[in-house]
Amino acid sequence: MKRSTLRISLAAAAAGAMTVVLPAAPAAAINQTDCGTRTDFVKVWYNGGADTKCFANAGTVTPGLLDVERITSGNNSVHVWLGNEIRSMDKWSSIRDVENLNAPLYALRIH
Repeated sequence: MKRSTLRISLAAAAAGAMTVVLPAAPAAAINQTDCGTRTDFVKVWYNGGADTKCFANAGTVTPGLLDVERITSGNNSVHVWLGNEIRSMDKWSSIRDVENLNAPLYALRIH
């Protein structure tokens, strides 16, 4: 009986210590994924359009991609920090660098 009480007390103390040590943080489900042939992901063309990256799921990421040529939102509502401005994108919309501004993508948030 004393042994099981001791084990329960130690387990409770360990759980309490982990609660103090590990701060609560919001879950970030956003992830980079292979683009494939899918069009429902957020897709970013960068390095002057030579390279692409796709992102899925809600959350925020700071990819730091340089010389962004185009961004498509897919089936997502998106906010992007592109160059010196933050822009909103509705589902199935696109931003294209027609003025050759070579803007970097600092942050991307999928809602």
